Amino acid sequence: MIIEYLEEKRRQQRLERQAKTAKNFALGTLVGALAGVLFAPKSGEELRKDIADKSKEVAENTKDQALEMADELSAKAYDAEVAVRETYDDLKLRAALKAEEMKDQSEIAKAKAKAIGEIVREEGQVVGKELGEVKDSLEESGKKVKAEVKDQAQETADQVKESGQEISEALKDGKDKAEKQANKKSK
Repeated sequence: MIIEYLEEKRRQQRLERQAKTAKNFALGTLVGALAGVLFAPKSGEELRKDIADKSKEVAENTKDQALEMADELSAKAYDAEVAVRETYDDLKLRAALKAEEMKDQSEIAKAKAKAIGEIVREEGQVVGKELGEVKDSLEESGKKVKAEVKDQAQETADQVKESGQEISEALKDGKDKAEKQANKKSK
């Protein structure tokens, strides 16, 4: 579980670096296009046409990058969801196996208790007490496993939801910036 948490943190950091790289690329493209257009010796009409063309090109590039990033983030969110489900299923299976193992141990203990009870009644009472403790321990272990599975599932769901919101906000910011830049260029 700790390993999965650390892997998720690494994935988030990688996504942040990719978003920053995409933002820097878009900004560099815009600055380069503007510099190229402004320093080119052309007439006013040609310059305005070039600025409009470059603005459209930058907007399209930014839109394409935002869509690519959205697709990538969506895929990563899906992968995280799959990992959460697999972790949940794994924990559920482990709990079932542990319960089955404890059940088998309980049945063995009951058989021993019966045999001992037939031989020595007093010893049977002691074994009965031990069985009660095993039962309590099983119930407590089952509750702990259930609570842990529930907590892990909720924590992972919260992380996936938070990542989705951050992705949504980043895409909205990218879109807003691209629209602002496009509006600036068209003015």
